[in-house]
Amino acid sequence: MTRPVRAGLMQASPLHARAANPWDSGPWRDILFLVTFLLLWLGLDPFTSLSSGDALDPVGGGLLSQLSTLVLTALLAAFVAQSGTWPVLRAAASPLLCVTLAWFALSAAFSLNAELAARRLILATLTIFQACAFLTIPRDLRDFARLLTIGALIVIVVCFLGVALLPQLAIHQTNDLREPELAGDWRGAFAHKNGAGAEMVMFIFFGLLAARLWNPIAGWTLVGLAGIFLYFSHSKSPLGLLPVVLVLPFLAMRLPYLWAQFALLLPLPLILSLMTIGSVAIPGVREALETVMSDPSFTGRDVIWRFAIDKATARPFVGHGFQAFWGTSDLVQNWTPFESWGMRASDAHNGFLNLAVMTGYVGMALATTWIVGQPIVDQIRTRTIDPELTLLFLRIWFFGLCLSSFESVLFSGGNTLWFMMVVAIVGFRLQASKRVIR
Repeated sequence: MTRPVRAGLMQASPLHARAANPWDSGPWRDILFLVTFLLLWLGLDPFTSLSSGDALDPVGGGLLSQLSTLVLTALLAAFVAQSGTWPVLRAAASPLLCVTLAWFALSAAFSLNAELAARRLILATLTIFQACAFLTIPRDLRDFARLLTIGALIVIVVCFLGVALLPQLAIHQTNDLREPELAGDWRGAFAHKNGAGAEMVMFIFFGLLAARLWNPIAGWTLVGLAGIFLYFSHSKSPLGLLPVVLVLPFLAMRLPYLWAQFALLLPLPLILSLMTIGSVAIPGVREALETVMSDPSFTGRDVIWRFAIDKATARPFVGHGFQAFWGTSDLVQNWTPFESWGMRASDAHNGFLNLAVMTGYVGMALATTWIVGQPIVDQIRTRTIDPELTLLFLRIWFFGLCLSSFESVLFSGGNTLWFMMVVAIVGFRLQASKRVIR
């Protein structure tokens, strides 16, 4: 296959044999892409204070944020309608995704906080739509690399300026109401050092793509700046995973058989899940970890995991409602010193366990099949690939799966790693349906 020459990373086909539209001339595609990128990565209120009372509200999702989501969705919908890319979105909306979202809706209906769950499910669905539309904006793969790099450089410059000029808002402080022990760790424009660390890993992916396809100077500059910021964030999981998620997908792409590629990649997420959730669910795993690790509690996450497993088991079928359990007033206000402090956690600190708590084990199984199984099937269906685009998708997808053993990445509102995971999953889907040039 050749590289894309038509707008939206798509093959030239009768679907796009239509009159020129305003998006195909001038800088409008670039502007829309960068506006989307900056709204997702920086939002309308970067550099939030962690010393104010709002920092203790894990429910979040203020009116301004919701309005920006709706406005951005409307802009992207207008672009999709005018550019004729609706068929691409229909191809991305696989039956498995539709069934998964339908189950989430059923779970929301049975939730004790049904209105909250329904509202958040709508926002999560809009996020998936945004990710699908986001992938169709660039004119070709080189344009995709260029725009990703420009957006990432803007964000990282803002983060460095924050560290230099607003250290009280860009660096964790001793007076933070949550986790004051993180004082000194860089977080930039993001709410937490772990979020900043995950962003920097993705920026390294973007920079490597740009160095090969667009501008080596800009690409390697982004890689260097992101690496420096990642180091000073002291974000352990992204730092530890970075070498692995760079090397293993690169090696997998050079194996001749798909079964060998996934045989190389999938064991690590499985091992990490066994080490983390297994450490509280399987006594033998905990004993083994105590002999080889200085902190088998994974910085106290084991308490949260035990609590989450208990709550998932209490409602195994439909769960407690999509994003309608953690941080709710019923949970936080009923906490006493005699209860597990896991009640006060903002999430399960494990993407798959978090899905089980929210939507039951059925919802977790459906979502896992869409997130893990569908990309594998789509890769099997794909005849030929563009190695650069596939490597980017593979690294993002693999990183998200690995990090989900420590953080609640999956279906997480406002989480740009989840957003890019959806971009990767949809990208695999579109490759298989021949709507993305490979």
